[in-house]
Amino acid sequence: QGPGSAPRRTAGPKQAAPAMAAAAGLRAARSGLWASAGRHAVLPLGARALTGLSAVEAPRYTRVPTPKAGAAAPELPELALSGPRPGRATGAPNPFAGLPLDAGAATPAASSAHAGTASASSAPETRFAELPCGTRIVGVDRQGLCSSLGLFVHTGSRYEPPGRAWLPHALELMAFRSSAHLSHLRTLKTLEQLGAAASCRVGREDILYQVDVLREYVPVALPLMLGNVLCPSLLPEEVAEARESVADVQRSLEENTEGLLAELLHVAAYGGEGLGSPLYANEEDSKAFTAEALREFLARECTPERLIVVGVNVDFEQLCHWTAWSFADFQPPATSSGSERVVAPAVYTGGEQRVAVANPLCHMMFGWEVPGGWNGELLAAVTVLQMFLGGGGSFSTGGPGKGMHTRMYTEVLNRHHWVESCQASSVMYADSGLFTVYATVVPQHAGAFVNVLARIFKGVKHISQQELRRAKNALKSSIHMNLEMRGVMMEDVGRQLVLSGKVGTAQEFGAMVDAVTAEDLQRALRLCLRSKPTLLAYGAIDEVPTLERIAETLGSALP
Repeated sequence: QGPGSAPRRTAGPKQAAPAMAAAAGLRAARSGLWASAGRHAVLPLGARALTGLSAVEAPRYTRVPTPKAGAAAPELPELALSGPRPGRATGAPNPFAGLPLDAGAATPAASSAHAGTASASSAPETRFAELPCGTRIVGVDRQGLCSSLGLFVHTGSRYEPPGRAWLPHALELMAFRSSAHLSHLRTLKTLEQLGAAASCRVGREDILYQVDVLREYVPVALPLMLGNVLCPSLLPEEVAEARESVADVQRSLEENTEGLLAELLHVAAYGGEGLGSPLYANEEDSKAFTAEALREFLARECTPERLIVVGVNVDFEQLCHWTAWSFADFQPPATSSGSERVVAPAVYTGGEQRVAVANPLCHMMFGWEVPGGWNGELLAAVTVLQMFLGGGGSFSTGGPGKGMHTRMYTEVLNRHHWVESCQASSVMYADSGLFTVYATVVPQHAGAFVNVLARIFKGVKHISQQELRRAKNALKSSIHMNLEMRGVMMEDVGRQLVLSGKVGTAQEFGAMVDAVTAEDLQRALRLCLRSKPTLLAYGAIDEVPTLERIAETLGSALP
């Protein structure tokens, strides 16, 4: 999505989240399972940093007052929306001349004394604030010229009863339309003139509104983004337009095999309820897709205490100021509960679903529960395990760092020509998770692949120190590289708060990774394989073994 583009609404798998997830592929490109890159407790894995997130301190919030309703709004900064600003006079000194690379270009040194001297500044600080209404504000200013703004709403399909799980997705389809501030046309025109990229994506435990914009335009973009939740118009004609796009979303999902299997895997793994509730609306839900249903959902679920505003490359005081100002005239609906939500624990059931379609390949996705998920003791071990197993496609281009020394590459893709692709992954939620293996094979070898997978799992008994060190270094490197991207950092901070109420740093996650041993990987795999497997078979599936046989074969492969 380029600058000035219209808000995007996607149907595929949803974008990744915390840095550990983004690094290792815990959640991905918009289905809730893979990351651009599963989601629960067991005996302690040792008195080390591996005891989950217990070593991460809870953030301390400063209170930010909300302006009184009806107060005069402060002037917005001068915005050059009509064209370029006048250039500096000929011969005027360049303010960036001699500026060291480690100094912030957004706030260049005021005097030439800074030029030529290396900055000793430390890593950017993550700062926290809270409004009286309970909305949390988090900012990380890395002095970049472009800001990433995110509004996280702690709600999703998990928290809706059967038959209403489509409501969060319906809200996504209504993103960046008319609000009390701007009409739909003016919203799009404003984003276009700002050169902003706006998007919205729905998840099982959160909804994310995101705007990427030059940092000088944050005072304009932030209220516009918050208006999606605080004061949407929900006009009948716009609701009807969003309703018509439901069929397009379903078609897009069906064209994305990996995303479709990831969605169906959740439904089968959690029995169609809670984390297994469908993420996307379907055509059967269209009759109930009304403005009244959306208003009821907003009043019930999108309350201020469930909102988290995150900004990267934005001045924290400015972020707090304009967020507070956006709430100045906000009046919660009379039907707003504002009470503590009772969340039923995730119940993993396992199961299977087979979809026979005309396809030259057999797609199989296997899943097992990760006890505790993001807040469990297996988080680091399972993440290192998936990096150790790795995987990929039988043909791919690129340079070093693709994981061609991982077990799935060396023991599967390099040995069996009939395996087109094979990848280990995981996805984490607050109290449960899924460890998965996704493979595409020549149909007549579907049964043989189960035996190959059993051999791979059994081989986890024998892990050399070199292999373990390589997997841990690859994971830590991926965490740091992902956090170089402002959008990933914004989503990482917000999703960590949604999942655990804490924000761990790359260094803290690195300490957790360093503490993992080969025995931890073996134990984590044993605990996962003891749960009933979940199977998704798609395409030419005649040769796929029964779930009972798969469970027996893989159950005997405990390391």
